[in-house]
Amino acid sequence: MNKKVAITLSSIAGVLAITAGSLAVFLPVSYNYDKSLIKRNPDYSVALMENDKYITIAKVDEKGHPTNDDFKILSFTDVHLDTYKKKSTAALEMVIRNVVNEKPDLVVFDGDIITSSINRRRAKQFVNVMNKLGVYWAAVLGNHEGDNMWSITRKQLMSIYATSPYCLIDTSKKEGVDGLGNTVINILNGDNKISQSLYLIDSGAYMSDEDLEKYKDEIENPENNRYDYIKESQIEWYKENVDAIERENGTRVKSIMYAHIPLPEYDDAVENGTILSGEKRETICHSGHNSGMFDTILEKDSTQAVVSGHDHINDFVAEYQGVRLGYCQSSGYSSYNVVTRGLSDALIQGYSRLMLNNQGDLTWENIKNADVWPSLQPDILKMYK
Repeated sequence: MNKKVAITLSSIAGVLAITAGSLAVFLPVSYNYDKSLIKRNPDYSVALMENDKYITIAKVDEKGHPTNDDFKILSFTDVHLDTYKKKSTAALEMVIRNVVNEKPDLVVFDGDIITSSINRRRAKQFVNVMNKLGVYWAAVLGNHEGDNMWSITRKQLMSIYATSPYCLIDTSKKEGVDGLGNTVINILNGDNKISQSLYLIDSGAYMSDEDLEKYKDEIENPENNRYDYIKESQIEWYKENVDAIERENGTRVKSIMYAHIPLPEYDDAVENGTILSGEKRETICHSGHNSGMFDTILEKDSTQAVVSGHDHINDFVAEYQGVRLGYCQSSGYSSYNVVTRGLSDALIQGYSRLMLNNQGDLTWENIKNADVWPSLQPDILKMYK
């Protein structure tokens, strides 16, 4: 073969290889997951109850009346269903396995679920999976949803979620309230009283340039603390709903808050509170601005626990000033974890189980997939070799 021809063919092959690689990155990605894993709970007995003001659910008997049975919430965070097919498929399948195995009454996703580029197809596939599981679910947005220039917007993502008949996210525009999908879900007990309210709050993504300048004197670590915060308008929305639900119920109602980015007081909880379970393995990446959400929680005396995600290898739950501040067990395999950080040769991904009795008392457990599915771990760990 002529040397010039060989060089030309080699160059063309190189260009084609680079082009194919680029296309692979930007082509829509979905997952060929094991569909046989999906099994509906035949005894699922949660129903939407009539209420003009709030999303209200309850475990019900055969006549549709609320019961006093314990209520189980399964929570996942940072699933990161992205363009890394093998790791994302493993994460999605693990979510399915855990929902089927635990038979929860409600599933809450605590942010960074559908991430990376060209993700509309993945969002629709995720909704399809939740529809097939047939369990009510809700989600808050994380900082990585919509942060890729080739991603659908946060608003579009919420709109896709809302197409699910099992999705309990309130996508209505609340006049003057920042964020998307701020939602209240009330849980009724057998006395037709609200035993628990769930506040799902959009903690945003990153502070605007205006906020960075406005709060520059507060921001001690620009690298870790440029994350967003719960806005003052959302705090007012929270206060108004706590008071309104008390009026409706006749007594102050216990509540749980879900927000992806941890509050600044998580630092204080580690230093001055009591760690009930788990570990702090990395810097707590909260906003550099403290908007006063925790002070409002103390003032209103309703929220007994705040559940966050965001920091993949922190999984502690701490008691601080009578409130539990903790992390949902991180659930995804695509992003950094204890193995990629060289901290362990065993993964800690999993989920959180929150159990509520008919008085709203809370039991919170963080559970590792390695403990529930030990036989699956060798193959999962091979993804990091």
